[in-house]
Order: sequence, then C-alpha cells, then structure tokens
Amino acid sequence: MQSYTYENIETDDQLPVHLFLHSTHQVPNHWHDSIEILFVLKGKLQLFTKDRYTELNEEDLFLINANDIHAIEAEENNLVLALQIPIAYLIQIEPQIERMSFGCNSAAYGREEQVKFDELRALLAEMMLLHYKRPQGYTLRIQSLLLSLTYLLIQGFRSQDQNTEKLDDKHRERLLRITSYVKENYNRNINIQQLAQQEYLTVPYLSRFFKEYMGTSFTKYVNAVRLDRAVKDLTLTNLSITQIAHDHGFPNLKSFNAVFKEFYRQTPGEYRKTVLDGRSRFQKSSASHFNYFEMNPSQAFESLFKYLPDKSVPAVTTLPAPHAKRSSHVSVESTPVTEVDHTWKKLMTVGKAKEVLFAEVQKHMQRVQREIGFQYVRFHGIFDDEMMVYGENERGEVSLNFAYSDSLFDFILTSGLRPFLELSFLPSQLAGEECGTIFYKKSFVGSPKDLGKWNQMIHQFITHYIRKYGIHEVRQWYFEVWNEPEIRIFWPDTYEAYCELFVSTYHCIKSIHPELRVGGPGILSITLMREDWLTRFVRDVRERHAEPDFISIHNYPYDEAMSISNEEIQVDFEQFPNLVFQRIELSADTGYLSQVIAKLKETVSASASGYTPELHMTEWNSTGSHRDLVNDTCYKAAYIVKNVLENMDALHSFGYWTVTDLLEEFKMSAELFHGGLGLMTYNGIPKPAFYAFKLLARLGDHCIDRGEGYYIAGNDKGLQVLMYAYVHLDALYRKGDASFINRTNRYDVFEEDGLTELTLELTGIRSGTYTLKRHTINRQHGSAFDLWVQMGAPVHMDADTLDYLKQASCPRLTVEQVEIKDSAYTLVSTLSPHEVQLVELVKGNQSYTSNKNEKGIISM
Repeated sequence: MQSYTYENIETDDQLPVHLFLHSTHQVPNHWHDSIEILFVLKGKLQLFTKDRYTELNEEDLFLINANDIHAIEAEENNLVLALQIPIAYLIQIEPQIERMSFGCNSAAYGREEQVKFDELRALLAEMMLLHYKRPQGYTLRIQSLLLSLTYLLIQGFRSQDQNTEKLDDKHRERLLRITSYVKENYNRNINIQQLAQQEYLTVPYLSRFFKEYMGTSFTKYVNAVRLDRAVKDLTLTNLSITQIAHDHGFPNLKSFNAVFKEFYRQTPGEYRKTVLDGRSRFQKSSASHFNYFEMNPSQAFESLFKYLPDKSVPAVTTLPAPHAKRSSHVSVESTPVTEVDHTWKKLMTVGKAKEVLFAEVQKHMQRVQREIGFQYVRFHGIFDDEMMVYGENERGEVSLNFAYSDSLFDFILTSGLRPFLELSFLPSQLAGEECGTIFYKKSFVGSPKDLGKWNQMIHQFITHYIRKYGIHEVRQWYFEVWNEPEIRIFWPDTYEAYCELFVSTYHCIKSIHPELRVGGPGILSITLMREDWLTRFVRDVRERHAEPDFISIHNYPYDEAMSISNEEIQVDFEQFPNLVFQRIELSADTGYLSQVIAKLKETVSASASGYTPELHMTEWNSTGSHRDLVNDTCYKAAYIVKNVLENMDALHSFGYWTVTDLLEEFKMSAELFHGGLGLMTYNGIPKPAFYAFKLLARLGDHCIDRGEGYYIAGNDKGLQVLMYAYVHLDALYRKGDASFINRTNRYDVFEEDGLTELTLELTGIRSGTYTLKRHTINRQHGSAFDLWVQMGAPVHMDADTLDYLKQASCPRLTVEQVEIKDSAYTLVSTLSPHEVQLVELVKGNQSYTSNKNEKGIISM
C-alpha cells in the first residue's frame, strides 16, 4: 500500500498510461484521477464502488470512473489486466470527457451481448502485446489504440445519467486529510472525536460522510490500514503475534485475531504458517499499487491474445525496419596484438555416459572433433546402473565392472579427447531411502547411504584407469564432484551433506595421487548471482583441507530460480519436458554471461585468498530447455558467436551444452526439429549452432581488434573478420509465453530487428591482390530448420530427403579477388537479424606482407 488512500498513477515518459498485470487479495478503498479498466484473466474478484457490489469472473470487464472510490476483495488466485488512463491525458483528446461518466460492466450482460465488450478486449490485448514486444513505433500505435478506445467508450459506454455524484475538490481534500491522519497515526489510539473537531464536524456527520464516500465505516477503514501493516510484519519478520498486534494499534491480541479473521478468514498464526510454507493462496507481501502485485504474465497470455484478430503486430508491418549502421577504423599494423588460447574449444559436452557408447552419438562427436576440435568431453551418469560399474558381492563388498566404462574411455581417448569426468550419479545400491531419481532414463540423486563404499568405488575406479592408461594421462583428467548440488532436483539432501561428499571424495582422490585434479561444485549462474552459496562452499571445504583445483559453474540466463520438486520433475520430464523452464524467466540482459563471469572471478578472488583455482563453465546455453523451439534457428548461431567473442579466454573452459539432441534426459521427441539443445539433430543434421562453432574454429590465435558485432583475428595465413547480428528474445517469450512461436514459425519472438551495415576501415595492409572468402550463416544458408520449412516441413522424411537436408543446409561460401591499394581496404558487410559472417582475407598461398612480427602473425 502507498502512503495515502489517494493513488497517484505514475506513467513513464513514453506512454501516457499505466498498463500492467496484477494479482490481488484485498485492495482497500481508494481513488485516483484516472479511468481504470479491469479485465479479469483468471479467477474471480469482488469489486466495491460506492454502494454497489459487483462480482467479476474470468473475461469480465469493468470500468471505474476517475475519482470513484473503489475497493477489491478476492478469495482465490486471480490475474487481472489493468489499464489506468489519467484524466489529464483524456482531456487533451476530448475536453468534455471530465464531465462524462461511463458504465462498462460486461458481467451485467449475457453472452450474446458481449460483442461491444470484445472490441474493448481486443484493444487491451493489442496494447499489452505492443507493451511487451515493443516494436519500432509501438508508442505511436498504443496512442492510436487509446484514441480508438476513447471513441468506443464515448460512443458505446457513456452513461445516460449525467447527475452521478462526483467527489468534488472540497470533499476530496477532506477525505485526503482524514485518511492521511489515519495512515500517520494507525499505531496509536485514534480518537474520532478529536478528528471531528479538527475538521469542524460533529462525530455523527463525520461518520456519515466517511461511510457515504468511502463505502465503509471509519472503524473498518482504520482496521484495514492496521491489518495491511501487520500482514507485512507477519510474513517478513519473526516478531511474535502479540508484539505485532501491539505495534500496529490493536488494543489486545483478541481484537487483532477477530479483525484479522474477518478480513482473511484465518487467524494470524494460520496465515503466517501458510505463507512461510509456500502454500498461501495469495501473493507474499511485497506490494505495490495498493496491493497490486506485479507478476509473471505467462499465465495470462493465452486467454488475453485470443481476442486479437491475428498474431501480428500492426506497428511492425507499417513501419520500416531499423537499419543500423556501424563503422570502425582498425590499423592492422599499429594495433597491439593479443595472443588467444581459444579456451572455448577446451570442452564439449554430451548427455549421459551410456549415450557416448551409441554409434550415432559417436558419429556426432567425431564430426565435431573433425571440423571444430575440442580437448575434453563432459557427461553425466558414469555411475548410473546402465553403466554397470558398481556392484557388491555376496559378502556386501564393493565389486566393480569396467566393461562399459573401458569402451567409453577408449573411444574418448582415440577421438583425441580426454574426460572431464562428472562423478555422478549414484548406483541404485548406494542410494538411500531419502534419495530421489531424475530424468526419463532414471538417475539416482542424493547422498550415498554408505560414504565408505562410495569412496571405495571412486578409489578402485580411478586406480583402474591409472593402471590402464598411466598416471601421466589420468592426471590430465578433471574430476568434478556432482552436478548442481544447490538445486533440490539434483541434490535432495542438505548443503552440509554435499560438503561432506565433496571433502570425502576430494581426499579419496588425492590419496591416490596428489596431482589428480578435483573440483566442483557446478552450481547454476542464478545461484552465483543471488546467493553466497559458492563463497560458503569454498570457505567451508578449504577449512577441511579440501582445496578445489578448479571451480565449475553452469550458465543459463535465468532471472528466477528453479523452485520445483523431484516428484514434479518425474512427471513433467516425460509428458511436459518444457514445463520446468516455462516457470523460469529468461534474463533481459544481453550481457548476462559476461556478468556471471565477472561475479565468479570476484567471488573466488574474495573467498579463495591464497590460491588461484582454474575456473570452468562446464555447461552454458541460452536456455536449459530441451524443447525451446528457437534452439533450432539461426538465433543460436549469433548467440554463440556473440558470447564466445565477448568472453574469449575469460575462463579456462566453456562447455556448450550440448553436442547432440540424441540424449535421454527426456523421452525422445518424434519431431526432428523439436528445440533440442544440441549442435546437431538426433540423426546428425548440423544446426546453425554447429556452423557457428565451425566458423569460430577458423579464427587465428591473435586478436587484432574487437568491437560491437565484430572480432578481427589473424595468423600466418592472413586476417579473419567474424561478424554477427545478435537479436535478443522479446519480453513475452522470456517470460515463458509461446503464443507467437510454433512448429514452422519461430522468428516472431525476438525484439525489434532490422539490417545491420558494418563498415570496417582496415589500414596498414600491404598492397596487392588478395583472396576474400566470405562464409555466411543466415536463414537462407546454413540453417537446416529454415530449409526444412521451405520444403514444406515434412513430418516423415526418407533417406534422400534427410541427406539433402544435411548437404544443402551448409553456410554459403563466396570467393573473390580483391585489389588492395595504398595499404588500406574497406570491408562493408550487411547482416540480417541473427546472421553470422566470417571474412577471410588471404594473399596467395603465403603471407600477404613481406615480414612476420615477433608474435607470429603476418604484419600488415
């Protein structure tokens, strides 16, 4: 609640209105200088306007005239779209509108009389769509819609009764003084006689006046104000209920209980318990706009947008797309050169250990190695039952079987990779009663019921591979203890239990050989950004002489944490594999990865004084969802290139999750392009994401320059200029709404976009004839998904069709000869949204200058 019963409607500089979604339980009597239209999207509520009571159900509309005192109550979850239009703005449109009253209550009419209300609903739906998608010129379109709405109100909803009593300035000022007095003195003994004297009124007149204009008695209003303050202390403090009653003006606990139960239909103690347990029907106490709670609108869009005539945004189609122009001057000869290690190539990731034994997965990994080339591979589930590693003999002693794991590591090593070994999950024989399972192909999560046997397994397992491959090989491996232990679905036990597992495992491995590399904990970026979990972990395990050789994290750009139970995920992963991620809002920050890396370095530096562990991002992607349809599009190419180039060598590794869609965390989708996270489809068709990494792999080992949308590298073969046009997901999609994306149309969920023209003035280049190779990834080239759509999006494809998709969806390559004069060349490139281009500038088969500089790059 605000400080006064009068509500000041705030609008931003771009829009003259306040448009928002909210959920509410109780909004005490108040008024404002705005017309307010309420559109109930979910649930029901009771609206009180003067002496009238109205019950509003789903899809009902109601208009509250400016300066009409009104209140709201609700007994169940609800979601309401509110549009508040200041009278001052409406007067600019129609000067006579201040004298008008409007009657708009769809609940009073039958289904056959809803046509004119549907016009209003459609206007509100389009305003909300524009408000979230914000295309170029959206404010103009919203103002146009406001004109249409005002005309519709005047023509169709103007009340015939022009004598409706309004709250005049004199009475409004009196009410403001009275309600302000109550707000300022609610925690004291409020004396109505003293208040009447201050207003030069008798007590009976003051009581009648207040009741007439506020729609409630003075005593009930005072109790409502006191309750509003008391509820905050109930949910946000540990104060006793007796203390809360005393602090907020109630004469005794009995009085507090009686008033509270009248308003909330439960005692203060019951209310506190349900809120703290997370079972309250109502939102918690961080209120704004008189208990209007801003909330995630994803639940509302389905019922809201059905009133749109179509799913297009008119402002987008009537205004030209923006054409961004950027230019930069780069002196190749004088610019300091930075050596680059390309640490993004250190780590690839796949699903589970058993899946690496699938022939198709091996083909995918081998192609990635052949065309990109990584050093390590990380995967889950080395101790899952399907790997058959762990067993116990008839005496209950640990007995291991290395048949599958030997095949696994033999393949990894012969592929030119090494394991970045995640020590997870539990074999079923080590899972206790408190353990849970996760994924479609079940993995057991939680503390081992016998930590001694867990350590025996770890010791025998690693010792076996030291004997098989030698200590020189195995000490180059990484041993990561568990996966996301701060998330209940992966670690249903306590933080202390995870620390115990880490410390015990650490000392077990170090006892085999002190140079073996042990680390973790593999927590989510949102945990790192919002909590001190990592700081506590590093401090606590170091105090127990377990100093991690490396710290690992996972980066998924979420603004909300995963609050979901193991039981829910068992059901949802199979039938609704994307449901978990629809509950989590994606970040609006296009530099989220850079922010996470900065926070990681700051945290480790502050908590790990005295040593410098390696820092690894063992998973990263734009989402954690294996059913996000944009994963198959060109968007992922620009996303990958942007984030790798902006954070080049910022960490020791970046493990993009994942190589292939062929994994069994979920039940396999029947759709080829189902939004999987892989660089390739489950049958090996490369996606734009694959080609993004392939172009990154062509960059030289020296950075010459970087800027917005480009990166210039070089080696002894020449220059490489990698450019991208990144466009971020729009606000609707980030909040989980999928109204504007489907099987074949996946590009209407991004912010406003247009062509990008990038001009790079390159100087210091030796004159001569050069070969210019331009590689292009866009919707016409390098996108199997877009080609599939052009083919008619066939559900069933024979071998010839699949082979065509594989062959025809490669990036475009153009080759031309260019003549460079006066040691300068102007490179002009035009990129469409999500496009990636690599330009390679090479002179003959040798260098294109006469000398190499001391760092090994051709001096221009």
